[in-house]
Amino acid sequence: YNTPRAATCRAQSDCKLWTLDRVSFKAIIVAKAMQKRELYEAFLKQVPILSSLTDNELLTLADSLAEEKYSNGSVICKQGDVGNFFYIIKEGAAVCTQSDGTNEGEVGTLSIGNYFGEIALLTSKPRQATVTAVGELVVLAVDRATFTRVFGSLDTILKRNIDQYIKFNASNI
Repeated sequence: YNTPRAATCRAQSDCKLWTLDRVSFKAIIVAKAMQKRELYEAFLKQVPILSSLTDNELLTLADSLAEEKYSNGSVICKQGDVGNFFYIIKEGAAVCTQSDGTNEGEVGTLSIGNYFGEIALLTSKPRQATVTAVGELVVLAVDRATFTRVFGSLDTILKRNIDQYIKFNASNI
């Protein structure tokens, strides 16, 4: 942006070309970004684990989220894999399963506002469970670098929740 063109484009046949001036393009991009930010900010305020974030942290998180869609039966993350993303369920549901090498069992279900993937990011351990979409699923994903920058203040809350997973795991597998 605000740099010389990096390439030249030439039509190989007759065509109609539409142009958009820089000011209009920027206005559209900014409006769309603000719309996304407001939508995600409102959604994130409904997620209990994020209640301790400041407005600035919440907006930083909202700006860095990427929406991902999964169909029924799609695996979002697999137990044992390296984890580089944190996920919040925006729409739909997912099931979490764990395997001890011989047995595999369901350890929980996730729905709108639930999150997963934080253990791998906080501890650098491999994924602790396999998460699979149940029906159509839409998640908001954030990468490790942004997670670390924004969630530094939530570190103790998220680590405290790890104990709940261990208790839940012990009673269900």
